[in-house]
Order: sequence, then structure tokens, then C-alpha cells
Amino acid sequence: MKIAFCLEQFNPERGGAEVYVADLARLMCARGHQVSVLTTTSSVLPAENLQIRLISTPRRPRFLHALAYAFRTRRAVRAEKFDVVHAFERSLGMNIVQPLGGSYAASLEGNLRSLRGRWGRAAKKLSYLLSPRRWAYFAVEKRQLREAGLVIAISAMVKSDLVRFNRVDPRRIRIVRNGVDLNKFNPANRDRFRAKVRKEIGVGPDDFVLLFVAHNFRLKGLSPLIRLMKLLKEQKPDTRFRLAVLGNGRRTKFAACARRHGVESEVLFLGGRPFTEAYYAAADICVHPSYYDPSALVVLEAMASGLPVITTVFCGASEAIEHGVSGFVIDNPDDEEKLAGPVLELLDPQLRERIGTAARACAESYPYARNQMEILEIYNEYLGSHA
Repeated sequence: MKIAFCLEQFNPERGGAEVYVADLARLMCARGHQVSVLTTTSSVLPAENLQIRLISTPRRPRFLHALAYAFRTRRAVRAEKFDVVHAFERSLGMNIVQPLGGSYAASLEGNLRSLRGRWGRAAKKLSYLLSPRRWAYFAVEKRQLREAGLVIAISAMVKSDLVRFNRVDPRRIRIVRNGVDLNKFNPANRDRFRAKVRKEIGVGPDDFVLLFVAHNFRLKGLSPLIRLMKLLKEQKPDTRFRLAVLGNGRRTKFAACARRHGVESEVLFLGGRPFTEAYYAAADICVHPSYYDPSALVVLEAMASGLPVITTVFCGASEAIEHGVSGFVIDNPDDEEKLAGPVLELLDPQLRERIGTAARACAESYPYARNQMEILEIYNEYLGSHA
């Protein structure tokens, strides 16, 4: 099968969406399919069955960049006959669309949710209305969802958002949940990495380590986590809590927040690092109190690593968690008390082990191979209906 993947930036180091597409491309190529990635920039090199097609666009203004990528991608795929054109972001000319960022309106709603204060939200809403880039995004998304033959949602939450905000016919939507590399993310990594990584980041063997993995610190809930650290310090002064922050987010404001709450020494900003599996192995729990996340790979990676996870109803990956059995799901990321409850419960090593084991068992239902096969089934469904 000759397949085109459309992704604006094919750089896996940027985040979960790019990692997912890179892994899916690799798996498709290994099965003998020819994959061309149409992108503006790529840190992935061409390989057997994998071509990188660079789409030239102006970098500024950003709204023009978005429009140029969408229309030039459409022109590129029309110039060459592909069996399937699979878009993962806002582009045109595709027949399958899988919006890894979810519905754009839902993501903006999540951004508003992450702001504290009525005036801050009002100012952000005004900035949305005055932003040519956001209007360009809405325009491309609207046309894309109307033209696509089938739409893939990566969670039931995303399907609901696409129906609610974008009025997509639910009969055109197929849910395909993310997969995870069960060999790379594995409880056995604790024996390999735990002691070494803890020593490297300055964490003692008896410290209780909460792991936060994200690049967008505000949207993924770092502020409530910092407030949580203050609460934990007050409620359990004899326990040495540490929050390890893994990601390339803008740390200045959050470091100031940690100082303001008196937990500067408890919050460790580690930056973006390779081999994230080693940091899951070094942690005691993973906390992902996101205000919006279509389906966080972080959650599945942590679960596959045998790590108890605390996340929110605004994260699509929470659908994989049975609350209190294979993890914890809270309904308000801004409520530090609700966040603190599961953390304090998980101080019990036996409960931690039991939930971590259940989390791993749950993650084993989401191997990469399953995700790939479900995607191929959708390709075949589309081709069969357009034969």
C-alpha cells in the first residue's frame, strides 16, 4: 500500500504526537508499505520504504504558514497517486484524518480552563478572537473534517468533542486508542535504572518521587502540582516528597511559583531528556493533572512501566483506567485536596505495587501492533467503500 502521512513537523523530540507518527511510520514500513511523510521539517531520516517530502512554507506570519502547509500539502498529494492520505493535523487533500490534538475548539476550551481568574480567561478569549492564526486553524479544520472520508478519534472524549464542537457525523468516526511499546516501557526497568537515575538527579532512595512528563507545563497541570507539593509538605512533614519535571516547557514562571509556595528544593526541573523509560523506573507515581489532553501517551507509558497514574477526566487516556484499581482519575485538576488524596494513599507500598501491577496489565491491552492493525482496518474500510 502506498501511504502519505501529513504532519507539519516530523520531529519526535517535540512530543507525543510526533513520537506516535514516527512509530506508526516505522511499523508500516516494516510491513512492506511505502510511506511518504509530507512535512515542513523532519529530524527523521529517510529509510527503506520511508520517504520524507519537505513542504516549503513561509515561517511568518503564522496564519499564512498554516494555510500554506494545508494547501501545498493538498497540491503535493494530488500530484502523486497514493492509496491512502492520512492527516494527523490540519492539512487538506487527505481521505483519512486523525486529529492527534483533538478538536481545536476543545483544546482552546482546555486552555481557558487552565487559567485562574475571570479576567485572565476574558483576556485569553479576546486574544483568540483577534488571532488570524486561530481563525486559519478553524477554517482548515472545518474543511478537513468535511472532506475526509473517515475520521479517527484517539479516545471517546475526542469523538464526543468532534461531534459537539465540529458537528461531525458520529457514523464517520472510528475510535483507535494509542498504543504503547510494552518492551521499552516495562516494570523490569526498575532494576536497570532506578538507583542510577535517582542518584543522577539528586533523589535519595527513600524519597517519594512524583513524575510529571510534558512540554506544555500550563496545559498539562504543573501549577496545581506545585501547589500540591506545598500541601503534601504541610500534611506529611516526615515524608520527603520530590516532584521530577521532565520536559522542555518554559520553566521561569513555574520555578517562581515553586519559590512562592516554599517548595523550590522539592521541585526538580530536569528539562527534556532521552530514555524517558528510565525516569518512569525512578519514580514512585506519575501525576498528569491535565486540563486537556486528547489521549496522553505519558499515561500509557507510565502504566506500561508498572507505575500508578493519577490523571483527570480531561485526559482521553483516563478511559483506560479503572479508578482505584489501575490508577486514579479526578474531576478537577485545580483541586489540590483531590489530588492529594490518591498521593497519600499511594504512600502505602503494598497499594502502590497492587495498582502498578493492575496498570501494567491494563496497558498490555494497548500494544503498538493493535493500534497499527486497527489503522490498517480503517484504510481497508475506506478503500473498500471507494473501490
